[in-house]
Amino acid sequence: MASSKPIICGPCQEGKVNTKADIWCYNCNEGLCSTCSGHHKRSKLSRDHKTIDIKIHKPSIHAIKTECDKHGQQLNLYCPGHLMPCCDECISTSHSKCTGIKSLSGVVEKAKIEKSKESLDKDINSTLDILNEMVNNKNKTSKEGNNNIKA
Repeated sequence: MASSKPIICGPCQEGKVNTKADIWCYNCNEGLCSTCSGHHKRSKLSRDHKTIDIKIHKPSIHAIKTECDKHGQQLNLYCPGHLMPCCDECISTSHSKCTGIKSLSGVVEKAKIEKSKESLDKDINSTLDILNEMVNNKNKTSKEGNNNIKA
């Protein structure tokens, strides 16, 4: 993908139409306009594909490689020993002795879940801090009120 040009919808481009893409599909390694994205989500072959909104994530899309530089194949596996994504060829040639090879999409999904959990934990702790502060303030106010009544 070129970083300065808008991303074009792959299926539309196949039909000789240049439509600006709204969604990026990591599995297909191409952009999708809103119409094609709708078909993509409903198709049995592609409904489980990992997609993101281009408008929100465009800078990060360009930074993410989806193809192996060495073999030109899609990066679909992850080597935890080397902490890197790999293609099928890389696994058989450079990572044959590595253990724990995993699906890259599974690793990415787990990382997203862990990040969401971390964010949720932070929000819960923040809410608990606010509630504790409110309880402490209420107790303090009640004690001050009781002291004023006695006086």
